Amino acid sequence: MTSLFQRYADDETSDMRIRMPQRVLATTISHYPIDILAGYLEQYLVDPSSVHERYPWAARIVMGMPVPSWARGLEWNAGQKSRFISAVWSGADLGSYLMNSWCESVSAGRALAENSEILIDGQQRLHSLEEYFLDRLAIPDAQGKPRVWSELGDAERKRFLSTIFAHARVSSGDELALRKTYDLCALGVVPRSFDQRAVR
Repeated sequence: MTSLFQRYADDETSDMRIRMPQRVLATTISHYPIDILAGYLEQYLVDPSSVHERYPWAARIVMGMPVPSWARGLEWNAGQKSRFISAVWSGADLGSYLMNSWCESVSAGRALAENSEILIDGQQRLHSLEEYFLDRLAIPDAQGKPRVWSELGDAERKRFLSTIFAHARVSSGDELALRKTYDLCALGVVPRSFDQRAVR
């Protein structure tokens, strides 16, 4: 193996039969402010029962979005949640959260088919935002004093809500493909334990 980097292979040395893994589902990315997520939460809090009617199969609702039964539970402790919210305030890269935009009605009622509009990845981060917005999480201010969301003035709230949190989307009714996508989301950096995987 050569230590010299070559952007493209020399035709004489490349093996055209080698194929690397392919993406499971096509993904699109939009750069939205956290304010969009706050809107989802507001809509949910106004009428939680209608959201539960729409997604009766959801394991839980996070920031107004359904989480499938095959996703891991809420795992982050208070310290991890606080560090994430502090990262938002500090302008760190938040990565992205991933949703499935596919939806299909199951009947004449309000319920959608299982896996419609689910939150696939980002549950821990979005739950941290929800906890913060609902005053269940206090974050140190610039002087180190813990502050909850309701204590903040509009200028600080607007600064936080204008932070970009990339929204990634797939669109599929194929549960196996969605589960595989979920398992790949950790990117090998913090691999999911066997019991946290959706495809076993």
